[in-house]
Amino acid sequence: MPSQPELPLSAARLVDHVDAHGGTDEAMLLLEIVLASSHPDFVMSLASARLLPLELREAVCDFVRYVLLDGLTASQQQSLFSWAQRKMLVGPGSTRPSS
Repeated sequence: MPSQPELPLSAARLVDHVDAHGGTDEAMLLLEIVLASSHPDFVMSLASARLLPLELREAVCDFVRYVLLDGLTASQQQSLFSWAQRKMLVGPGSTRPSS
């Protein structure tokens, strides 16, 4: 996500995983979590996160903790939402189109 606001490390970990492992069930679940954390019209099931490998569960926990306790800025929310929405529309496994 070049030229975007700096994201907290917890968000960057989820973004990096989806970018590297797009198209997997894990990536789709992480996208749902990012969407629900960045826009009030989306919901997530944290219970679904229990199916993730431990490393990803920890990353989700860190991200949700950050969102709830520290809060994302409006620009961070917009950046994450736009990224996740694009990933959902074109498919998480697709590569970025060249500009």
